[in-house]
Amino acid sequence: MADPQAAFLDAVRIGYPALTLGSFLFLLVWEGDRRSGFVPRRARHVLRNLALFAVMVVVADGLVGGVVLGIGRHLFDVPRGLLTPLELPLAAMVVAGVFATDFASYAFHRLSHRWRELWLFHAVHHSDPQLDATTGLRFHPIDMAFYVASVAGTLVALGIPLWVEGVRALILNPLSMAQHANVPWPAWVERYFAWLLVTPAMHRVHHDADAPGIDANFGQVFSLWDRLFGTYRAPGAADPPRIGVPALAADEWQTLSGLLLTPWRARSLEI
Repeated sequence: MADPQAAFLDAVRIGYPALTLGSFLFLLVWEGDRRSGFVPRRARHVLRNLALFAVMVVVADGLVGGVVLGIGRHLFDVPRGLLTPLELPLAAMVVAGVFATDFASYAFHRLSHRWRELWLFHAVHHSDPQLDATTGLRFHPIDMAFYVASVAGTLVALGIPLWVEGVRALILNPLSMAQHANVPWPAWVERYFAWLLVTPAMHRVHHDADAPGIDANFGQVFSLWDRLFGTYRAPGAADPPRIGVPALAADEWQTLSGLLLTPWRARSLEI
């Protein structure tokens, strides 16, 4: 009889890249180009965000996650942690890991808006003046390195294998791109899913250039953390009038070098 855990891991390995790439291409095509003369500007925006994403993967996932933390070498280890005495079955361990890492992501995201040293890196994500599917991939590599460390640390502390984060990524990656996509989502998406998931309308509130929007809706996958800890803000009938970080909207901040150097060049700005 086949090992159910091995079969499950094989499904995650195959599903992760397929679902992520498929969702990205679907949303990119759906967004399209609806205005004359918009194609070159859109292509430049997409390529810049994808270039930053490539650097982020090399630095955060490759160097920090792979070399420094050794996640690849310990991916299937079962560490001893807080939940070890419970001897949870596989399904319960996966569910516990998904919710625990999603809460850790909420806490780290909220801290990134409160602590200026972290905000200067996270502001690279918020400085995108035009939300689309690629915004969900646009993160400074150091911002993402801290995120990877916080998620890995949470799983190790609980005694849950690191590969469980791959299960959450099956939900998170497509959802993150959908949250940022420049597409007309039907009203039923908010009506039927907002009680559980961070919907596109809910997340767009967080990309408001001004308070209180930018100080709300920190959740990544599940909306319950914002509701539990008082940071939930219901979306309005229309998108925020201003998105992004106005002080970083100029083209000099939007190039690959500008994005990578933002945390140091923007220290003197009030952002």
